[in-house]
Amino acid sequence: MSRRSLLLSMALVAIFAAALIARVYPARYGYYLNEFDPYFDYYGASFIVDRYDAKGILGFADYFSWRDFKTWFPEGRDVAATSQVGLHFGGAVLYIIARDVFGVASSLYDFLVIFPAVFGALTVIPIFLIVRRLIGPSGAILASLIIAFSTPLITRGNLGWFKSEPFALFLALAGSYLFLTLYDSKMNSRRFIMTAITSGFLLGYANTAWGGSLYFTVVFGLLLLFSPFLAIDHRRTVFGGAIFVSIYLLSSAMFPRPGPSIITNPAGFALLGGLGFALLSYIIRVTVPAREYIRTLTKVIVAAGLFGLVIFSFGIVSDISGRYLTVIYPYSRSGNPLIESVAEHFIPTGSQFFTAYIALIPLAAFGSWMLFKRRDINSAFALTLGISAIYIASSFSRLLVFSSIAFAILAAVGFAEITSTVIRPSLILGGKKKSHVYQSRSDVKILYSIFMIGLLALPVIAPGATNAISGVDFPVSIANASTGVRGERSDWFEALAWMRTNTPPDAVIAAWWDYGYWITVMGNRTSLADNATINSTRIATIGRMFMSPENEGVEALRSLGADYVLVFVVGQKINQGAAGDIIVLGGGGDESKKQWFIRIGGLNIDDFLETDEFTPKASFWENTLLGKMWPFEPGSFIDQQGNLVAGQWEEGRTAVYSYSMKYLPDAGGPLRLAFASSSIMEDAPQGIFTGVLIYKVVTDEEASGSSP
Repeated sequence: MSRRSLLLSMALVAIFAAALIARVYPARYGYYLNEFDPYFDYYGASFIVDRYDAKGILGFADYFSWRDFKTWFPEGRDVAATSQVGLHFGGAVLYIIARDVFGVASSLYDFLVIFPAVFGALTVIPIFLIVRRLIGPSGAILASLIIAFSTPLITRGNLGWFKSEPFALFLALAGSYLFLTLYDSKMNSRRFIMTAITSGFLLGYANTAWGGSLYFTVVFGLLLLFSPFLAIDHRRTVFGGAIFVSIYLLSSAMFPRPGPSIITNPAGFALLGGLGFALLSYIIRVTVPAREYIRTLTKVIVAAGLFGLVIFSFGIVSDISGRYLTVIYPYSRSGNPLIESVAEHFIPTGSQFFTAYIALIPLAAFGSWMLFKRRDINSAFALTLGISAIYIASSFSRLLVFSSIAFAILAAVGFAEITSTVIRPSLILGGKKKSHVYQSRSDVKILYSIFMIGLLALPVIAPGATNAISGVDFPVSIANASTGVRGERSDWFEALAWMRTNTPPDAVIAAWWDYGYWITVMGNRTSLADNATINSTRIATIGRMFMSPENEGVEALRSLGADYVLVFVVGQKINQGAAGDIIVLGGGGDESKKQWFIRIGGLNIDDFLETDEFTPKASFWENTLLGKMWPFEPGSFIDQQGNLVAGQWEEGRTAVYSYSMKYLPDAGGPLRLAFASSSIMEDAPQGIFTGVLIYKVVTDEEASGSSP
């Protein structure tokens, strides 16, 4: 191995290690799955492993007939038809291989906690390989480094994030690199076919692991569409593209999601359309005189456009869902309060882009300009992916992961182009007086190096809470009770442990849908709704139940078959000296989501909340089940100077409350307090509380005393 290759290898290993460390940083707060969806994905993978252990490989088939009745009571959930099946099988099969082939002594849970961090870190390798084809190893190393410390990628691929993005992005980028290698002139026929098959399979399988991977379907559709205008071997495009697209669609269709509908999906139609255009262009190129090529190709484009309109007019291509339509046209929001309530669907702000890509924006702009001057397949891929990714990232915060990939590729090209100009070897011209052309002075090279290193390192070394290290130094959701607290909170662990051991195995727990997966998987009890949001009517019913008067709300609980109802409230207990303790609400619990209970339930928000859409009115405390379940009574207000004041709510005032636990176990009523977590108890110390309260729904028989 040459010294250069050794240094590059060492650098790449160091970057991978840094990427892994950044992604496992939350382990300092506890080794858990993160957020909500990963718990159900672990649940699905666990089912597959259990069936494999019981029946061998034939047990895999049970997954596709599995209807889970611990979720979405009473109808249950068709898991295969409503899940990212590729992710479940990917995690399960890799665990089985690690356990049975390599003897890894780990539980499935522990394996899947580290799974996303490893695949997120491994993504630096396909990025390196893609960018090396574009600009060489120096730019490729920078692109890998950007991916290693990209905050959007880390936050959606860190410890415990056994969700779609880390695994699917690794597969999609690896498949993309293999597709680009089809244009290597030294590749023999056998390797060419195998590479096309592998590339198509990886990208197709990525679709089964994450619906967002359909974005790559559009990228390759556009790339094939542009291919006739590039200076490439068009024969490779036709034959390699045909194999690639066939395997791609077959791999995507092998699981229920996306299933065979991928062919009539607009993204699949774009891919097939791009291949069809490339094929027609190749036929024209080899059959008509060169001087007639452009004219004939123009006619084909017009005819293809008309044909596409006919296809869409007759409904052969399926409609674009509201979520994907918003991606295409970011200013077209769905208007559905359920969709709008999800944080990952929020529109990213300009400050988010600037914070995440502060040093990369000018480099990416310059890199794009340099790529526009080329006509090779690698540059076309980089531009297609880069420009489209930055565009679609403006629609949903979740899609910032694509803009991170785009900026990594484009900024690396810009950096390498500028650096090669500044630090260019001297060109000495002959003659009596030898002169140096395009030579930068040594001090300029040194200053440039220092400046560029400082600029690129700024997101990591910036002081305070704005740097990348501070961004990854955050607990997984269950460790801090799904709040903004940077520390461990035990309340949800207490609640779920109590649920497992103190409620009947067939108990049904009602709660806002955010907590459904935790209840089902960690609490081992049946839930009414969860984060899959597959039944918006049920979620609206739960929202109305919480915001209804006591009698109506309890009757709704009974009609839903709920045995218990759970609420989660976050706030802070503050000692005011002689005034005693006061309570301030806010921090990520139901108190911060109640406006969505109202909107999704189809109710009028002005009936319950002040104009800030946060502070409850008196009617909330008096006339809603949720208000009666919270252990607080409304009191006075804190003004902008921090003084306690009485009177009515005004803009700038913060409501404060006193402690008053309701529905006590020994009191009569339609609900009875069964559990309250430690931080919300009256004798809990001052500070932040993340209280989980579980109430028993009292039946008519229990209320009359005829049943225990």
